[in-house]
Amino acid sequence: MVMIRPADPGEAEALSRLARAAKAVWGYSTAQLDRWRDDLTLSAASIRRCPTFVAEVDGELVGVAQVSIDGSPWELEHLWVHPDWLRRGIGRALLARAMEAVAEKGQAAMLIDADPHAEAFYLAAGAQRVGVVAAPIAGQPDRVLPRLLLAAGGAGA
Repeated sequence: MVMIRPADPGEAEALSRLARAAKAVWGYSTAQLDRWRDDLTLSAASIRRCPTFVAEVDGELVGVAQVSIDGSPWELEHLWVHPDWLRRGIGRALLARAMEAVAEKGQAAMLIDADPHAEAFYLAAGAQRVGVVAAPIAGQPDRVLPRLLLAAGGAGA
């Protein structure tokens, strides 16, 4: 059974490893993953400051979500599910819990700059595409990230 709970700052390193493993599932090169190391890192400080939730199964960390509170609207900074646990509802549960935190603080929506491979997941959860963000990588100079907006009450629908 999946349990969603607040993350502990002491889990930062394990959650960062989980994020890297989850990003790698989409076939990005090791060199590209290395360039994204900072972007795939959750720090103890960010876990203390931002709403951060983990999914656990029998004590094993299988997913994480973190919401950045630095702008308006708040933004989904991280949503990662370990590759061994994909397609089991863990991502939906984490997204729903992140949106609960957003709504609890009076935010009407959450911004998501999604990996192109994850856009369908967010659209299925009720997000709407509101633009794109340039995100070129080696071999894909025209790559963009879909910019999505998920209204409070829309996640997990």
